[in-house]
Amino acid sequence: MKKYRPARALFENISALKAQDIEASNILKNLLKLEVPKAIEYAIENKKTFASIFEINDSNSYIELHKNQWVFALETCILFYVEQEDYEACNKMKKLIESIKSKKVNKIVTHTDKTN
Repeated sequence: MKKYRPARALFENISALKAQDIEASNILKNLLKLEVPKAIEYAIENKKTFASIFEINDSNSYIELHKNQWVFALETCILFYVEQEDYEACNKMKKLIESIKSKKVNKIVTHTDKTN
């Protein structure tokens, strides 16, 4: 089992931070595109419900994604990697998405009857 420690994001004057500031931060976008796939992959391998993306200011508070958000998050990462023409990373994201979708199907189908 691989060990995973979420990255730490350090914010100055966090009390004045607004959502627009976060959305406009290229540093944070780069952090997300790298950490989201790693965190989701770790969560899948360890059967977690949440993927811890990063820790805020060494506070033991984490930005996490529920497994219902993983596909959307990975699709967003694909958009970042397409912009950079990093198609190898895109393929990795697609494989993770396929893995997530196949696990959802496996949970729905719990028993099949082959007598007919």
